[in-house]
Amino acid sequence: MRRLLWAAGWVGVFFWSLFALAAYGLIDLVGGAFMRNADVFSSDPGTVEWLFNLFGWIRGFSTSAVLVVWGLVSLAILAVPWLFDRLTASPPQTGAFPPPSPAGRDGVIDLGPGDYTVRHPEPDRRGPTPRIGPHR
Repeated sequence: MRRLLWAAGWVGVFFWSLFALAAYGLIDLVGGAFMRNADVFSSDPGTVEWLFNLFGWIRGFSTSAVLVVWGLVSLAILAVPWLFDRLTASPPQTGAFPPPSPAGRDGVIDLGPGDYTVRHPEPDRRGPTPRIGPHR
């Protein structure tokens, strides 16, 4: 069930991304057409330049807004399967854990501190290991 929810969420993001890409392309196309044809609205060169800059700013703002809205809606779409995944997840196991088996993984036996003793150094070795200085 979880995989189905996540798959549906990603399919939803895919189709939303296609829609957002189409909107981005349309806004870019229309904004570019308005910028190229700014001289249709006025014959004064100063006004044409002002309109060209205004249309350029609107085009840039609109395409950025499409990207931000795409990201937010994509997160909202993926939040639905995430929420269901968290609500239906089994709670973590609490309480006493079963005792480990005597033979652990790969035949290694884990011993507790009270299950072993430390061997004393051999009788013919006295004192700490001698240190060897640097070679000259």
